[in-house]
Amino acid sequence: MSAVEPALVVTPRTNEIDQPVRPAWLPADLFPFESRFLTLDGTRFHYVDEGRGPTLLFLHGGPMSSFMWRHQLSALRARHRCVAVDLPGLGLSRTPLVRGAGFARMADALQAFVRQVVPESFTLIAHATGAPAGLEVAVRESARVRGLVISNTFAWPIAHQPGLEGMVRVVSSRLFSILVVELNLLARIAARKGRRYGKFSAAERAAVLGPYEDRRARAHLANLLYGLRVETPFFSALERRLATLDEVPTLLMFGKEDSNYKAGSLDRFAGLLPRNRAVVIPHAAHFLTEDAPLEYTAALGAWLTEH
Repeated sequence: MSAVEPALVVTPRTNEIDQPVRPAWLPADLFPFESRFLTLDGTRFHYVDEGRGPTLLFLHGGPMSSFMWRHQLSALRARHRCVAVDLPGLGLSRTPLVRGAGFARMADALQAFVRQVVPESFTLIAHATGAPAGLEVAVRESARVRGLVISNTFAWPIAHQPGLEGMVRVVSSRLFSILVVELNLLARIAARKGRRYGKFSAAERAAVLGPYEDRRARAHLANLLYGLRVETPFFSALERRLATLDEVPTLLMFGKEDSNYKAGSLDRFAGLLPRNRAVVIPHAAHFLTEDAPLEYTAALGAWLTEH
């Protein structure tokens, strides 16, 4: 890894200099990692790259950012290289929006990022809406994937999946999109209800809300929700191609109160990725790294040590 100045990176592929300013809502005492920026093929990525050792690639879900991995980054960077990137269009990453193609374009952008920043083998750690595109990248780069850690997500069409179809119908609707883009509904809910037991501090709440003060990020979030319904061909192809990863050691971690777990997603992943270990965290819901950071990190660290 080459050393860079905070928030200043000469991009290898484009030879441009990107100089965003790290915002005040992401203070160093709360997120003590160096912000890096890289522009590739029209996408500006914000990411952190901490530690040395076997590489871990962290992909968050929406409406979060790489901030959700702060506990794991602090705990694991002593013995791992930890790369946590904001998904294209979310967090502090920026990319053009194409309606109805959010997941597919995210996979392409993330593959370019991985090839540039993570040329070695890596373990993918992916949560929620970050996982389908991340798993697509893992399929494409399967020769370099050492392991998979998957939480509270899916890798198949869910628009007609019992237990999830009603949720998809609501969040992919035009009305819900307006609420997300114009009123920042989803990020506001996450900032208030994202921690099922206990509350975010004022600083944590600001860090959750901060990325979505930008209307562009809210538009990308709404586009991903729309994609849950309209990107069925992408999800169908991904499910078929997961067989490429059936020999990869996999850790499945789900919150017992998460809707994906209740809909049977853990069992479905276990059937598709047979070299798995399953961990269900009681009293954790969708954002299990917030509900149970110690339990999540302990289970992840133990599995990494073994594999």
